[in-house]
Amino acid sequence: ASWLPMEVRERIANNNANRINNEGYLSLSSQEYRTQHQNRKCVVSKLEEICLKAFPRPKVRKVKKGLSKRAKEQRKEDKRFRSKTKDSRRSVDF
Repeated sequence: ASWLPMEVRERIANNNANRINNEGYLSLSSQEYRTQHQNRKCVVSKLEEICLKAFPRPKVRKVKKGLSKRAKEQRKEDKRFRSKTKDSRRSVDF
């Protein structure tokens, strides 16, 4: 498919690797209808759907590093609370 950009071809190859044969051809088939004409229409619509699904660039996901500010605050608060609880268990010298 020379009319498709290389980037899109690579995405189609990754997403539909099981449909690509050893020669590098994408093979689609349909036995949904009784006539060959309708099955060919169905295959063309499948191909169109595959191409349209592969055209938009996938979103670049940001990997979160560490804890959020809220989680850090909550953790410190829990530590303070545990510290107070353990402090109250200590014996008092008179």
